[in-house]
Amino acid sequence: MSFILRALASLIAVWATVHLGKLIGLGLDWNGVWRGLLFVIVLAVVNAVIRPIVKLLSMPLNCLTFGLFAFVVNALLFWGTAVVTRGIEVRDFWAALFGSLVLGVLSAVINTVFKIGSERSEGR
Repeated sequence: MSFILRALASLIAVWATVHLGKLIGLGLDWNGVWRGLLFVIVLAVVNAVIRPIVKLLSMPLNCLTFGLFAFVVNALLFWGTAVVTRGIEVRDFWAALFGSLVLGVLSAVINTVFKIGSERSEGR
């Protein structure tokens, strides 16, 4: 049940991020609910498997930039997932950077407000 709630919360966060980016004119576009759900699932796998490896390999550059290169890594993973799944359309790097930042903030807010994934939501 927790997985379904997390996927739904992530789907809502992606939808809100894309529509906010579209409203501002940054070049984000939504390709439907099912492709959006595929995007969310693939992004979760990318963040769990590929992101730690990329962060480890980019650690020297991350240290030189005082951690700012992590934003670039997140944007590139967001953009790559969008290209592979075609769940959302991302026009350029700046749209990917905006999307990764806003998606991170919205996901944190939604998970905190609804206590998704915490011990309280599982009745412990």
